Amino acid sequence: MNRSTQLISLPSSADQHDHHFHQLVFGLEGETAFELVGHSKEVSIGHGCLVPCSTEHVFSGLGDNRILVVNLPALSDDRQQQERVDQLFDSARYFNCPPQLQLLLRTLSREVESSPDDTLLLEACSNTLLCSLQRQLEHMPLRQMRGPAGRLNLELLDDYLKLHIERRISVTELAGLFCLSSSQFFARFRTETGRTPQEYVHEYRLQAVRRALEMTPAPIAQLAGRFGFCSQSALTRAFSQRFQISPARHRRQHGQELPEDLTKQA
Repeated sequence: MNRSTQLISLPSSADQHDHHFHQLVFGLEGETAFELVGHSKEVSIGHGCLVPCSTEHVFSGLGDNRILVVNLPALSDDRQQQERVDQLFDSARYFNCPPQLQLLLRTLSREVESSPDDTLLLEACSNTLLCSLQRQLEHMPLRQMRGPAGRLNLELLDDYLKLHIERRISVTELAGLFCLSSSQFFARFRTETGRTPQEYVHEYRLQAVRRALEMTPAPIAQLAGRFGFCSQSALTRAFSQRFQISPARHRRQHGQELPEDLTKQA
């Protein structure tokens, strides 16, 4: 077969099959359900699964969703590529995507979306994802998810928030980043930081907004969407409560000019 890389959305009705090629699945938006060799799991953003050839699997979409699928031949004339493929697809499994891989995945997905018929581009994208995923799975043991003295690695968490700051981020999603259950992650996070994961994410968003106000003239309504607030008024209310100053006034104090339609809100 010819390899293929494509963006697809799964229907809500379950389907079941196997195929004569290997398959990489990366979650991009929403959630999808997969069942591999008797194990069921939701594949959402930051997660994926490896489906070796001839492995029967069940899959369906859970509401609006989008995944990136890479189909790879089980046999290749390229010896080096064959060795990589054999090592990666030694078994069916689920995996978490570390922030670096998610950034790469987002970039390549945009390329695939813009040029779905460019076979050379699609092959380059599949090779890049194949090599990157293999390296990440081999060289990112769980200890890298821990900081000094076995504490949670907040730098890893911050990298993840930076990638997905524009949307809602659940505790379950963050727990999966550290390979912990939601309850384990919540308890450890609160013990180590003195606040809940939701409070940490909220503070991260507000600090990001404050930096953006000081560095860019982007409209406040645009910043609200960029940093995960449901509206400009929600951002203004949260920002004012946290910093005792409105976003508009804070921007003026730091030398950024306000667009005309927002000056009245100061």
